[in-house]
Amino acid sequence: MVRVATEDDLGSLGPLWDECRALAGAAVVATRAAEILDRVRDQLRASQRAVESGGHPTYRLVYVAADDQPVGFASFSVVERGLATPASAVLVDVVHVDGGRRKSGVGTALLREAVVFADEVGAGDVMVNVPPTARDVNRFYARLGFAPVVVRRTAPVGHLRRKLGVEPRLDARDATVDLTPVQRSLRRRALLTPRRSPARP
Repeated sequence: MVRVATEDDLGSLGPLWDECRALAGAAVVATRAAEILDRVRDQLRASQRAVESGGHPTYRLVYVAADDQPVGFASFSVVERGLATPASAVLVDVVHVDGGRRKSGVGTALLREAVVFADEVGAGDVMVNVPPTARDVNRFYARLGFAPVVVRRTAPVGHLRRKLGVEPRLDARDATVDLTPVQRSLRRRALLTPRRSPARP
């Protein structure tokens, strides 16, 4: 049975999120359950405010329960796809199914909810985040009709700063207000690390 999660459900989803992180690796899922659930709570509240203002929801978290225990969850966000494509899309941020419940229809049930959500908000497409090395997951989505559109590459800001020769900003107004003390310390250490000469084109 698929349920739309509320704030009251978030605590019970913590173990599943930690399992998801352990399987995917910190490079793919960098946030621990306690932190991500705080962010999910903020997203749920922002979505509710949008609805109360007369708009569409902007976020949804759904999960499948068996014997009143969550066995899988999925996170959906409404996103804009850029200036070249005016229509919005529903982004499936993450889908995770308990190891003992895979290949039992849980993942498919969760993705059906992504389609329902897309219809509700008027989105033209559903997009998914998939690690390029997850072959089974990629095959699963390909069978459903998902096709690669763009390759999105990421790089740490500190790495690019050193590669491109960008001067660090050690300004009190720098955008670190949302970082934890540990993240601020690591960021400041990266900023102060001596830079190599910028790479030549």
